[in-house]
Parts: sequence; structure tokens; C-alpha cells
Amino acid sequence: MNKKEAIQILLNAAGFFEQQSAGYKSWGKVEVLQISIRLENDEIIYTQKNKALSLLTAEDILVANNDSVFYKIFSKRKKVQVILITQQEFASQVKEEIPPILDDQAQLLGVTVRIAKNEDDILHALNGRYAAVLLNGKSICLGNSIDDAYVAAQLLEKTSKAFVEAKYLGGAKSINKIEAWLMQQFYQFKYSKEAKKNK
Repeated sequence: MNKKEAIQILLNAAGFFEQQSAGYKSWGKVEVLQISIRLENDEIIYTQKNKALSLLTAEDILVANNDSVFYKIFSKRKKVQVILITQQEFASQVKEEIPPILDDQAQLLGVTVRIAKNEDDILHALNGRYAAVLLNGKSICLGNSIDDAYVAAQLLEKTSKAFVEAKYLGGAKSINKIEAWLMQQFYQFKYSKEAKKNK
């Protein structure tokens, strides 16, 4: 994706998320706070931290330097094109690693959902995963497109809701971790084949 296209996606993001969120209302509230996109030349752009997406202008879109967390994640995850920082109703209540409790969680997010204790821990928390919860009540979600990253954020919320609510009933029953890993491998393999076919 070139810079012009990416900037347009960022400027239209608030409307896109509002439209998409209609189908996920029962899962919990997900607010996207920040977006980062990798460009075709490997440059990384992102939205300002404290600016609402609905108020964004082109001047609010910045280029990431080598010290930024976005740069570090993109450097490790070559297939990831979009990173979202979110504030989520149920994910913000999670204080411990979520085991594989839902099939779609295992397939899309990874075997477990880890907690990143600080910024230095984010890369570890995201290793083999597409979402992680941050201790400051925010979450970080990855995708190959803005659609994929938003689905990951919504699925993180669905998983977190199931986990939080199940705790009141004695805890959620976990899927076997090896089975969960196999689910993810199968999904990733199938998804990458479908993506190639649709190009």
C-alpha cells in the first residue's frame, strides 16, 4: 500500500469502525485509539496518540522512528500490515493470560492471549499471537489489513467477555493447547492459500 492510500484509510477509519461495529454490539465495546500501517516501502505511519480518529487530519499522521513500539512489532512480524491500539470493555478487565477457550480465538488470535506487563514485554506477548492485553487497560491487535486487525480486536473482546463471565461460574473450560495450536496452524495455512487465490 502506498502512502496516499494509507493516509486515506486512516482519515476514513472512524467511519469504517462505526459501520463495522454494528455487527459486534453484543460482544462488548471496542474503541480504536491509535492505528499504525506499514507502507509498501516499509515506512511506518501512525495516528497521533491523543487525537480522536474522528478528528484526524493529514497533519495528525506521523512517521514512526526505529525506537517506536510500532517499528519493533513490524520488524518482527513481516506479514502484519496494521496495528491497532484499543480500549475495550471486557479486555480491560483481564489481568491474567487467557487460555484457549474458544475455537475462533485459537484459530485467529493464537493459542492464548497474553498480558504484556510493560512496553518491553509487548513483543513477547505477541509472539505467535495477533492480540495482547496491556496492563494499562488497553490492548494491541494485529492484522494483514485494517479489516483483519479490527476482527482481531472484536474477537479479543468476545474472548475476554467469555473469560470474565465464566470466572463467576467457576472458570472456562480450556481447549487442549496442542489442539488449539493445530487449529491456528490449519487456519493460517488455509487463510494464506485463500488470500493468494483471491489476488
